[in-house]
Amino acid sequence: MPSRPFVRQQRRNKTPRTLCHHVILVALVALISACSSAPPVPQRPAPLPPQAQQASEEERWAKRLNSLASLEDWRVRGKVAYRLPDDAGSASLDWQQADEQSELRLSGPLGVGSTEVHNEGALLRVKRDGIERLYPADAAPWLHGGTLLPVPVGSIQHWLRGVPDPAQPVTLLVTDNALASRIEQNGWVVEYSDYKDVRGLAMPARLLLTVPKIELSLKLILRAWEF
Repeated sequence: MPSRPFVRQQRRNKTPRTLCHHVILVALVALISACSSAPPVPQRPAPLPPQAQQASEEERWAKRLNSLASLEDWRVRGKVAYRLPDDAGSASLDWQQADEQSELRLSGPLGVGSTEVHNEGALLRVKRDGIERLYPADAAPWLHGGTLLPVPVGSIQHWLRGVPDPAQPVTLLVTDNALASRIEQNGWVVEYSDYKDVRGLAMPARLLLTVPKIELSLKLILRAWEF
């Protein structure tokens, strides 16, 4: 009889210890299950190789060319300033394009009141002071006094939109974010310093045309685009 309390005491002590082991086991199983079901840590994508980045820029540039190719009828107004080693001047500019036909109006010091230039392919029809004459397309009298300048109207219609002339070989083309920053064609260097958004399309706002061979520069500020 004296030993029964001791036996019952042993049993009472054994029950909590068993429960403790059971709780620990359940906690471990839950922890392992949580770890195994946790979502994997996302990995950063590897940077694209330079070739892929270049291809992306080329694709974006091709898309821009397609967008600009659809602009058959457009108009832009602004200012143009010319500089030669011994002369300089400026004028207001109004350029209208209908397919391949260009019509340019200059007014102010450079135009001596008003000058109209109509592109007819190989020839330019220039009307000044009520007198109309034909000139070679690459040598029209832009300056007061009839000074001839090699201004390629056929190419400028493309340069104004920020693309090379498709009819001339391209010496150099530099783009940034699918926008031309420098074009070199037929001895001319065209540099773009600013673009503006026009109906969702980036159009040139400031560009500089230079001919290093004869030290001629034309600076254009394009303020109003219509298409």
